[in-house]
Amino acid sequence: MNIKKNYICVSPFVNLEVHDNSNHMCCPSWLLKSLPGDVSLKESFNSDIATEIRESVTDGSFINCDSNECPYLQKLENDGIPEGPLFHKNNIPKKYLDIIENFKKGKKLSPEYVQFSMDQSCNLSCPSCRVELIIANSSKIKEVNLKIEEIETQFSESIRVLYITGSGDPFVSVAFRNFLRNFNPIKYPNLERIHLHTNATRWNREMWESMSNIHPYVKTCEISIDAGTKETYETKTRIGGNWDTLIDNLKFISTIDTLKIIKTSFVVQKSNYKEMIIFRDMMVDIFGNRAHVYFGKILNWGHMTESKYIEEKVWDTSHPEYDNFIKILNDTVPHKNTRHNMYEFIYDYKSII
Repeated sequence: MNIKKNYICVSPFVNLEVHDNSNHMCCPSWLLKSLPGDVSLKESFNSDIATEIRESVTDGSFINCDSNECPYLQKLENDGIPEGPLFHKNNIPKKYLDIIENFKKGKKLSPEYVQFSMDQSCNLSCPSCRVELIIANSSKIKEVNLKIEEIETQFSESIRVLYITGSGDPFVSVAFRNFLRNFNPIKYPNLERIHLHTNATRWNREMWESMSNIHPYVKTCEISIDAGTKETYETKTRIGGNWDTLIDNLKFISTIDTLKIIKTSFVVQKSNYKEMIIFRDMMVDIFGNRAHVYFGKILNWGHMTESKYIEEKVWDTSHPEYDNFIKILNDTVPHKNTRHNMYEFIYDYKSII
């Protein structure tokens, strides 16, 4: 039975991720096609490819989506439970029905949820993400600032959520950090929330106090960590990071009362999978019920050799540590604060809360 045919994903109608040379309506690893990056953002969001993607998530085919990577489609197909942007066709909220109706009438759409991913600047070189340290030069900073201006000019009135950033770190990027420090809410009259995605190594009290205008809007965040111990963090998954600084910053972040959801993410790989339970328990201990712990499979973005990827891909049945990984995974994820994209490896799908 194709359960997807009864559901619709609203993400392509409201989401826009702005990258260096391409744009996306969803996480690039979950969606099989990208939007054109050589036209204006307004044209990109209403391009022929955008139309094709929207049609595929309304006709039940989802042919442009990767069900093996999207955690929402995985949960729907394995548990029969829709989450996030997925809704049953008989239970779509009115605001999305109106947007879909405008799309069917051929009207131009504007995104409500915009992600800044056009600067890869980060103070860490994490093996799951990149092979070298990336810091934008002056020319790149100018490009990023121009892209921010384009977003503000074309979409500031429609934006309800700003996501900064999925490509690097918002506190390390000069352009993003200045944007946050000089944020003008008047330009975004319908803004409801700012979501920060960071490694948290620079998110201390001093940094936070330097950008007071964003405080009322920062209600959610994602902190990418990928380790449960100091040794793994500093020598395997977060090259250049300092574990003690991280923990101090996490404890500070836990005092920010506007934060309602604190997602902490862990890219599962050979070098860290044995610490999944340690990581989960630590995050819940620090953040309590606000903790949303996410485990995702490592991906090869083209930054590692195929042999290296095979070595790290512990969920491959041919991997020498596969059986141990399966046991640890199944001991880790049956927890109310835990989410993941590895449902195919769970003993009993219905046991996942």
